[in-house]
Amino acid sequence: MLTMTANHGTRQTHRRAGFNPVVWLQRALAVREQRTRLETLDDRLLRDIGVDRMIAKHEAERPFWDLPH
Repeated sequence: MLTMTANHGTRQTHRRAGFNPVVWLQRALAVREQRTRLETLDDRLLRDIGVDRMIAKHEAERPFWDLPH
């Protein structure tokens, strides 16, 4: 949900209600760690979770700020 707040007279900023940058950063770093570990799994383990080597490599190369919804 977006809310508008007045800031310095006529200047307005848009913020998502409840957005916490510290929580977002913690989540982004956790996702980055998971993606890095995904790339280190052997082919047998990747098959077990339904991912091939190419997808694992692609996921590991995604930027840390590209989070799933």
